[in-house]
Amino acid sequence: MVKATRKPPARVRYEQSHPTVSCRLSRDTYTLLKQRLEDLGGVSFADFVKDALGLLELKMANIEEIREKAYDQAEKDYQIWYFCSVCGKRIEMSPNDDDHKAMIGYMKEHGWGHKSCHGQ
Repeated sequence: MVKATRKPPARVRYEQSHPTVSCRLSRDTYTLLKQRLEDLGGVSFADFVKDALGLLELKMANIEEIREKAYDQAEKDYQIWYFCSVCGKRIEMSPNDDDHKAMIGYMKEHGWGHKSCHGQ
């Protein structure tokens, strides 16, 4: 026989005022839900449900802030640039714009390549 464990009165009151909600989802739906919660900055499932019911407004500014930080980091990591030979400041360019295409052409014409490809 299983012995029942006694719950403290505060726990009993909490469980009565905060009932458990459960549902079954397909694996794909579950994965999508987890991704959406992560995209929203790691909000809890409870807050997600409250927001869907209009009881809570998720901080969209927080989501935009996260996106901006990620964009800025990606821009730093992958931006195409070189130094101006006159003033020494960075010249930034977008992939496949005219400046970028011109630079690729110049580098090919003048034999730019890996040190290892040039025997160094």
